[in-house]
Amino acid sequence: MKTCTCRRFQMDEIPCSHVWAVLKKEFLDLCSDLYKPNTLLVTYINPITLLHDRIDWNVPAYIENEVVRPPKFKKLPGRPSKKLRDKSYSELYGKKTRILVVLVGIRGIIDGHAGMDHELNS
Repeated sequence: MKTCTCRRFQMDEIPCSHVWAVLKKEFLDLCSDLYKPNTLLVTYINPITLLHDRIDWNVPAYIENEVVRPPKFKKLPGRPSKKLRDKSYSELYGKKTRILVVLVGIRGIIDGHAGMDHELNS
């Protein structure tokens, strides 16, 4: 039975590094046929003809009239995952807007700095 604890082999049918370390034979024997070089060559055996002008395209009307919009994204609460933190804010959420919070308490504390005593000059 071809299994590994990381389950990569079961999902992708590509031997993982754990399997390579144990193998005494060629690892391509365990790969799915989809990933073998011969399959890749057979995929591109038929010539691909280019369409030079957009007028030559044969697009059905139901596809041509379809309007594709970007998905609606809702910002999730909490700290973003590390994968999302590496991206810039504008890449994820669009243009950044600044929200200014002004707090005026009994002692006249302003600009949300509760630890600092800023007196109001009036």
